[in-house]
Amino acid sequence: MKNLEKTIKEAISTKKCKIGTREVMGSIKGSKLIVLSNSLIDEEKSKILEEANAAKIPTLQFDGNSIQLGRLCNKTFRISTISLKVGNDDDIQELLNEFGKK
Repeated sequence: MKNLEKTIKEAISTKKCKIGTREVMGSIKGSKLIVLSNSLIDEEKSKILEEANAAKIPTLQFDGNSIQLGRLCNKTFRISTISLKVGNDDDIQELLNEFGKK
């Protein structure tokens, strides 16, 4: 979890992320990783996953709701999804392995 928190905070501090479903949908192609909370509506989740798979962008299912993801991002509001544009491939792969995605 610390690696994910560190990566998200780096993305937020350098403004290399998009927060929210609409923002993420518009920026999938430039992303390196998309993090989805488990409170994301199934319809929106399937759209994001479909677009991400088409663009070969890895997705990570955050094991928490949008409130917990918001807290992890150090925000006072709910965050259902966030796309990150930072991190090297090794860091991204390490995060995916840590959360059980192959």
